Amino acid sequence: MDIAYYPGCSLHSMAKEYDISTKLVCQRLGINLHEVPDWNCCGATAAHSLDHKLSVSLSGRNLSLVDDMKLKQVTTPCAGCFNRLKTASIEMKSDSKAAEMEKRLGVSLAGARKVEVAHILQVMIEEIGLQIIKEKVVKPLKGMKVASYSGCLLTRPRSIVQFDDSEQPMVLDNILDALGAEPVKWSHKAECCGGGFAASDTDIVVDLGGQVLEAARQAGADVIVTACPMCQANLDTRQEIIEKERGIKYNLPIVYYTQLMGLAFGYSARQMGFNRLLTRPSALLATWGLA
Repeated sequence: MDIAYYPGCSLHSMAKEYDISTKLVCQRLGINLHEVPDWNCCGATAAHSLDHKLSVSLSGRNLSLVDDMKLKQVTTPCAGCFNRLKTASIEMKSDSKAAEMEKRLGVSLAGARKVEVAHILQVMIEEIGLQIIKEKVVKPLKGMKVASYSGCLLTRPRSIVQFDDSEQPMVLDNILDALGAEPVKWSHKAECCGGGFAASDTDIVVDLGGQVLEAARQAGADVIVTACPMCQANLDTRQEIIEKERGIKYNLPIVYYTQLMGLAFGYSARQMGFNRLLTRPSALLATWGLA
């Protein structure tokens, strides 16, 4: 299947391993990703809180570029980008709001209004299916206890994203289970990591991130698995500070689900970009024969 691919700012920078692993996994699943040419930031920074109309217009332009590609669906791996693109897509259903966006952008959005937005997880689960994912597994992740962490943007607000359960999301669990891993039951799978305060109030990030790490530790998880670049960066880069603050050594790798899918599909740890993580999973991967 052919689908437009919006990587977003993070996947071309700090989350490059997410971009690389996503492309390789999708290739194995028969998903042909076509990167949107000349894409711009989706507005998942401060734009949406400072100027809502500007933020939806930013994503509206991206959707118009997808229409130019003659593709009717766009996917993105980033939870924040997905949230903003989907918000713009829904607001464009309103004639008056679409007209405002067209005036700001100076382009027609007639075709863009028909473009469907889906997170890559949604594409995998709804259009590929768990059975095919299972069939691609050559190295089952047996014995790996994983805490699937959706965070707060992937499934909220429900009226916008229209995907998975906003309080008890299960899509990540189901995919990880299909890989042979053991998803743990834990309390913080949809809680916020404090990402929005990463620069403005690090104390909040340390507190909320610490709660996430502690909940995963108490659940017996070996790794935390996420679909959000901001969650990954916060929990990985702040982990040492959180450990000092709490007096607990967590040593919990924060990995992208696509990295684990790649391992299960037979790719190497280096191909999946595990060497880019600060909290290195080398010892754990060696335990499972995946290093």
